[in-house]
Amino acid sequence: MIGQRAQRSGIRSALALSAIGLLFGLTSALEAQVVRYRSNAYDMKTGKYMYTENHAEHWENGKHAYSIVTYTDPQGKVMAVKRIVFRQSKVSPDFDLSDKRTGLEEGARISGNSATLYHKQSASEPKKSKTLSVPSPVVVDGGFDYFVRQNMQSLMAGKTLTGNFTVSHRLDYFPCRIYKVKDLTFLKRDAVMFVMEPTNVVIRQLADPIYIIYDKKTGRLLRFTGVSNLEGPDGNNYRVNIVFRYPEELLQ
Repeated sequence: MIGQRAQRSGIRSALALSAIGLLFGLTSALEAQVVRYRSNAYDMKTGKYMYTENHAEHWENGKHAYSIVTYTDPQGKVMAVKRIVFRQSKVSPDFDLSDKRTGLEEGARISGNSATLYHKQSASEPKKSKTLSVPSPVVVDGGFDYFVRQNMQSLMAGKTLTGNFTVSHRLDYFPCRIYKVKDLTFLKRDAVMFVMEPTNVVIRQLADPIYIIYDKKTGRLLRFTGVSNLEGPDGNNYRVNIVFRYPEELLQ
């Protein structure tokens, strides 16, 4: 009898431990999640497919912690990899870009209004860096997306948004403005188009504007039109239309 009670007790303990393990497993799965989607880049003039951006958003405890973006050419070969860390700030993230073709490296480390930018043109050239004091709001690399999303309602209402955008390969920052262009339907979604451009009139004549289309319902970026952060074979950055494709559940 004692042996049977001990056996039943052992079974109950094992089941309890299994349930606890399952619970922790489910909790861990909810806390650490990877959201994957892709975006394809096409030459602005010819429409030729240039490369794919493979996005992996890593979420921790319900917050977007960091992203890994892997750039692949039409043959599937890795061109470059970028890591963007959003733990400290969504709009002013730290980031590192490594171009596997040339050895180019660039990135940023942000602490409040202090921005340390670095750039290395190729594997054979030295890394250059510079620390700047950048007025708020400081907008860094992929942080522009959160900058827009956090101000979506104001932008759609016609407000002009301004920010100071860091440019690592220039080791500098440039004040830019964002404003609404029009409402439209894109990829069968109710969408809105904004434009990003330098606030300085002279620089505006030299720099191409960037047009971005957002889904109104979810705030997800649907298309980016402008200068890419990847260089082409001629050493100039690609000028592309980048079309984003998401899993259906992200657009619900």
